[in-house]
Amino acid sequence: MLGALKQLLLKIVDDIDAGNSTLDEIETTRLIKALRTYTRRDGYWSKYQAYTYLNISRSKFDKMVREGKLPQGKKVPGFKELFWVEKEIRKIAKQ
Repeated sequence: MLGALKQLLLKIVDDIDAGNSTLDEIETTRLIKALRTYTRRDGYWSKYQAYTYLNISRSKFDKMVREGKLPQGKKVPGFKELFWVEKEIRKIAKQ
């Protein structure tokens, strides 16, 4: 499966280098965001992982997000649920 991904990415690169890319601006932006998501070294946590790490209930977590005490969840391409950046949650826990 990774081989197929590699071939697709190499095809995109070859098309860009040759000036033959068919990606429009919107598609390019979406592709960049998706690739950044998968290549980031910052971990993403689900809501469950975040509130469990903070040792608080789900309802308290939701309340703290609404009040701005915790960051809003982020939408990650390909997933329905929101995610939180692990580094941000760990930083908040240390305060």
